[in-house]
Amino acid sequence: MAVFCQRVGRRLGGSAINLTVSEDEGETWSAPRRLIASPFFNISTLVKGSPLQFADGTIGLPVYHEMLGKFGELLRLDAEGHAIRKTRLSWGRTSLQPVIVPRSETEAVGFMRYAGDPPNRVLMVRTTDGGATWTPPVKTSLPNPNAAVSGVLLANGPLLLALNNVEENRENLSLASSTDFGNTWRIAHEFEGDSSSLQPSWREYSYPWIMQDGAGDVHLLYTWGRTRIKHVHFNPAWLAGRR
Repeated sequence: MAVFCQRVGRRLGGSAINLTVSEDEGETWSAPRRLIASPFFNISTLVKGSPLQFADGTIGLPVYHEMLGKFGELLRLDAEGHAIRKTRLSWGRTSLQPVIVPRSETEAVGFMRYAGDPPNRVLMVRTTDGGATWTPPVKTSLPNPNAAVSGVLLANGPLLLALNNVEENRENLSLASSTDFGNTWRIAHEFEGDSSSLQPSWREYSYPWIMQDGAGDVHLLYTWGRTRIKHVHFNPAWLAGRR
């Protein structure tokens, strides 16, 4: 079963989440229905990160708010897609668009876009109890120009994070790699914005999304110059060569 959640609304603060389900690997989808996630007129709950499935069959959906604050949450949905629990990932007005990468039934790491004062860095949270509680957000060593990130833990491989590896603007789109589940990082490759690139420096690369398919290949998609969506496809052997 595949679950797809989409933000619907003209303004970010007035948006809500719709949920649709596929039982045939995305060939067909159910009619979308509004996900009841907030008592505040059921608006101001937004989504960027991919859902994940817990061992008991429930679904975790990373969400965030941009009205009267900027903070992340984790919604827990039952098998029918109804919200049954809500856990805070952060507080205040400086963190949004969480993505969560699990390593086991109990351990996961989460990353968030940072919208606060310098230095501008990717934010990180952790859980060791299956998402019941999370550590306070901390700044990693990775730059962040108030932009979205995306992560995946490869099977028998490193943790990968797609990000704009700069403190300002979005002229760079890079792949960071960690072999210790987020404690330390190195830049494995620059897909856009390196010094040898022939592309104009004014182009913007943003909103990455990364995943590993059943064959082990990795797929990275991102907005290219605000005009296209670019798809980069590579395998673990290519990634090993970047080391």
